[in-house]
Amino acid sequence: MYQVTIEHPAIEERQFDCKDVDELRKLVYGVHRAQNTPVTDDRQTVIAVRAAWRRADVEGKGVLNANAATITVEPGDPCAFECEGHPDEDSVLLGGPEFCDGTCRPRRRFDGKALVELGIALDDADLAARGGCGPCGLEAGQMCADCKRCNCDRHDRCTRPAAEPAQ
Repeated sequence: MYQVTIEHPAIEERQFDCKDVDELRKLVYGVHRAQNTPVTDDRQTVIAVRAAWRRADVEGKGVLNANAATITVEPGDPCAFECEGHPDEDSVLLGGPEFCDGTCRPRRRFDGKALVELGIALDDADLAARGGCGPCGLEAGQMCADCKRCNCDRHDRCTRPAAEPAQ
């Protein structure tokens, strides 16, 4: 089990868990996709992923870059992700709970939902860097004509521009 941290200058870091090098490779390709920059050299990318994975095993930390993102790989505790509240056969026979008591701690996986969330966060940060508003989806030139603010703000006191006459 490996703990993986994705750092990008435009967003807060995000952490995920990868059980093996294959999940790590999928995460790296996903980070490339989220930045709208496809992998151009599959062989080099696979070599870089395997090198970071090996460095994590040997040195305790492996780092690789995926465009503007930095991906840090560290060994994790595999026992930390087992369900502590889920009964096994022995615990049930010894009078333990018969059903899971809800104290499970699932792995933080880089799945399709995480890929979409990362892509949206990067797009929103890019839009904000250009003077727009990511949550609203407005470009800099699309802000309120009166106060120049986005749709996140209330515009009760704003004066709307007069409509152009129909021709």
